[in-house]
Amino acid sequence: MEKIELLAPAGSMESLFAAINKGCDAVYLGGNKFSARAYASNFDNDNMIKAVDYAHSYGVKVYVTINTILKENEIEEAVKYAGFLYEIGVDAILIQDLGLCKRIKEDFPKMVLHASTQMTIHNGEGAMFFKERGFTRIVLSRELSLEEIKYISKDLEIETEIFVHGALCISYSGQCLMSSMIGGRSGNRGKCAQPCRMEYTLKGNVLGEKKAHLLSPKDICTIDDMKEIIDSGTSSLKIEGRMKRAEYVAGVVDNYRKSIDEVLYNKNFDSNKGKRELLQLFNREGFSKAFLIKDTGKDMMSYNSPKNTGVPLGRVESNGEIIIQDELSLGDGIRYRDDGGPVSKIILNGEEVESANIGDRVKIFPINYKKGDELFKSLNKKLYDELEDYTKPYIKKIGVNAKVIFKIGEPLGILIKYNGKDYEFFGETVQKAEKRPLDKERIIESMQKVGETQFKFNKITFECYEEGFLRIADLNTLRRDAFEGLKKAICKSFRRKRPEKTIAKEVNYSNESVELLYQCITKPQLKALVECECTDITVDLFSRDKEALRDKDIKILVEENKNINIYLKIPNVIKSEFNQVIKVIEKVKPYIKGIVTVNVGIINKYKDELYIVGDYKLNIINSEALKFYQDIIDTPTLSIELNRKEIKAITKASKGNIQSIIYGKTELMISEYCPIGSTFGGKSSCKDCNIACSKDEFVLIDRMNEKLRVMTDLYCRSYILNPLPINIIAEVDELKNFGVNSFRVEFRDETYLEVKRVIGMVKGIEEIDNNLYTKGHYRRGIE
Repeated sequence: MEKIELLAPAGSMESLFAAINKGCDAVYLGGNKFSARAYASNFDNDNMIKAVDYAHSYGVKVYVTINTILKENEIEEAVKYAGFLYEIGVDAILIQDLGLCKRIKEDFPKMVLHASTQMTIHNGEGAMFFKERGFTRIVLSRELSLEEIKYISKDLEIETEIFVHGALCISYSGQCLMSSMIGGRSGNRGKCAQPCRMEYTLKGNVLGEKKAHLLSPKDICTIDDMKEIIDSGTSSLKIEGRMKRAEYVAGVVDNYRKSIDEVLYNKNFDSNKGKRELLQLFNREGFSKAFLIKDTGKDMMSYNSPKNTGVPLGRVESNGEIIIQDELSLGDGIRYRDDGGPVSKIILNGEEVESANIGDRVKIFPINYKKGDELFKSLNKKLYDELEDYTKPYIKKIGVNAKVIFKIGEPLGILIKYNGKDYEFFGETVQKAEKRPLDKERIIESMQKVGETQFKFNKITFECYEEGFLRIADLNTLRRDAFEGLKKAICKSFRRKRPEKTIAKEVNYSNESVELLYQCITKPQLKALVECECTDITVDLFSRDKEALRDKDIKILVEENKNINIYLKIPNVIKSEFNQVIKVIEKVKPYIKGIVTVNVGIINKYKDELYIVGDYKLNIINSEALKFYQDIIDTPTLSIELNRKEIKAITKASKGNIQSIIYGKTELMISEYCPIGSTFGGKSSCKDCNIACSKDEFVLIDRMNEKLRVMTDLYCRSYILNPLPINIIAEVDELKNFGVNSFRVEFRDETYLEVKRVIGMVKGIEEIDNNLYTKGHYRRGIE
């Protein structure tokens, strides 16, 4: 069985030390800009060099994240930063922005690129698309099953990386605009405010309502599935947690290292103990396996609390005592309801004690809890204290063998063989012994001292020894100089010089455009569009709406309306149903002019066959990303996270077709998890959904009483829509002046009359009541 990479988060230097001390093979970290964890400590340039050198001296790889989308005025700075990372020897850069990908491939063609999970790569065609465009590794979406991972990794022979532990986004990464639209903090820019962790009410028109933290998933833990994961053929196992404490990193890496080594090398590992330790480090009402085995509905969610719940400690009895279910010590953290804090005093059998054991009946102070409250131990102080030792540098030592030259009249020499290379270091001249000579044992004793370094001598032999003399201080100095020299030599071997820039490839612009494209889901919407003589219409055949369009409707539409151009809206996410979607496309292909999609798997398959409009979740916010897609598809759509000044800056630097959304309810989330199916539908580990979404219409109601429509598709994915539609119809002339030449009006849950009203606005015969709509980011933009 091949070795597999254990990849650890390093949100700080202490986390880096912890990860390496506990046995990771690689770390991923961010600089102080352009990282998807903008609120982690991250590394400035000086500390980045130190981190890279420290890791490389241990044989640990370093991957740096530039995994956010980049504004027009940031691209050059990001490319310059990539050049800095290239020079200092970073092993790979993890990116999301395809404009940056384009520029790195032009300026640093040998730089290894990893495709971030923010790129939403979730099927084989999509993975192949990015491999063919220069990505060495694909970080797969967290929603994939083991079989899907195996197909991409083994059958297609693509190097992949998967998340195995830590927090889980409920939306597909790279497809979430909820934080962005609510408060301007974009998840695509590393500044997510985590609205998914808030409490919501899911309300149906008929079936009633349910209130909970309906979008808050449990963290994933796959330590029990290590053999199957390794058998999948994936190359790297990633631990999430750049925002977590260094002690957390130490504990998680330690347990996954042991679990991997149990599978690969038959080493002993108590997985139950490991799981218990992981639960104590952090969990939200336990763990889930995400979608690795199956979609478990409500069982993967933390409906009661989005915070760390710890492990059960016991229920408060009428006299205020608790029979504890876990060991407890002073300083441990406890939680009950939404309160908690450190334990300041423990009373056992009427006496104050420092700790108590499982089964003991105790009183715990401070007493802010009540009879019947269930207590949880949210922090294990002893565990964290033990792990804290590993957050310091040089705890882990690399053993090397050395030969010593101790010859009178010549410099003291140390010969080290490391990783197949020979290194020589020399110190002071060995003197003739006037009294007692320095014997071998004393030399070895001095040389085997350990200090603030990553190295130690395992075995010392003598190439040459004569009974001479040298001060012990001189031996110590040479030992330190040798280790420092060895480290510098290792680090220097990773340094690179910037290459000559290559000439950018000319973009193959499409010579055909569509000026105004309407998009619909339901039969009443389509009826309104036809009656209003709209000539370019996109239809979505994959919705589960009660009045959703189907393939037979397209055939009838084309036969009755020869002057209408039909485009097919393809789902953003297509997993195991990929071939089913292909069948639908092929079935309606004679009747359609093109497709609208962000799914790169579909783009890869049909880029030479159909007219392709790239949807707004391609996340294009700079001219280089626009050129990347203009070279592949006919008309890319700009991200709705752009403001007018940013659109102007992009279009000024661009040619070719550019589309903008001028009306529509923004898709805030797309999720493999369905809040309707997991509540009203009863979906769980052992029960299938009853398709409640087809029996009623549902909205999510947030704490501000905003109502967010929840829709589903035929493959049981859920879509959460912004409560107000974007409406920048009045800005069309301004956008045209900027250089936008294609516009789209997108209908999701609008009625027949609402569709007609919006068409009237587009045609200038209906007034726009701005109180009913939002300009989105057109005026404000994102951070």
